[in-house]
Amino acid sequence: MRSLLSGSARYRPISSHRGFLWGPAEVAQLLVDLEYAAKTDESDDDDSSPTERFYLGVMTVNHFRGGQFVVIDGQQRLVTLALILAFARDRMEDAGERQRLDRMLVRRSLTKSPEPRIRLSPEDHAWFSHFILPPGATRRLPANAPIGSPRALLLAARFMEQAFLSYSQDDLLLITDYIRRHAAFVRTVTEGATAWSPPQAQLPTPEPQRALPDFTPQPRRAPESINAQYARRAQAQTAHERTFGVAAE
Repeated sequence: MRSLLSGSARYRPISSHRGFLWGPAEVAQLLVDLEYAAKTDESDDDDSSPTERFYLGVMTVNHFRGGQFVVIDGQQRLVTLALILAFARDRMEDAGERQRLDRMLVRRSLTKSPEPRIRLSPEDHAWFSHFILPPGATRRLPANAPIGSPRALLLAARFMEQAFLSYSQDDLLLITDYIRRHAAFVRTVTEGATAWSPPQAQLPTPEPQRALPDFTPQPRRAPESINAQYARRAQAQTAHERTFGVAAE
């Protein structure tokens, strides 16, 4: 993970992604797996050989420009790792460790504005950048979720908030050091814009052509004469009398 979240590396979701979807069960499973692996690890601190790595699966990306990558597959695990690192950073007592973890989450430069290494989908990123990314932010989670908070991210953060209560400083150092040294993705880089470009909007299927209404002017009827009007009313009255036996009013 050190090489994945360092230097100019930044990750963006493909435009067709629906956002963060993992529930507390998936988030808890990854955290427990990492904790167990870290506590049972017997390798040397400097041993980063492939046989000692904790593989997180395949992450498929497309190289966009500079150090930017568009994530096609693996976004859920990447965001969950970012949550783990952010919650650990905000609970570390050692300033150097806090800074080391923060650099994995945010790219900071003397000449440029801070930029998140992991950007979420538009519906999630505003919440993520306010309540997770800034140093100390995870210690200030609001008791009541603001209107419009992304449900899956909020539940994951609430779970992390409770889970990290049980971790000592040694636990935090052990887990985060293990993530930096041994956690790894099998990163597959695809080539070509078709792998990551947003889907093109489909044009609607044209409906069968309907006949246009006939707007040809119709000849105007001659106004009905007084005699004709009287004759029509008399005929209607006679028909009424025959039917009901009474004269129409």
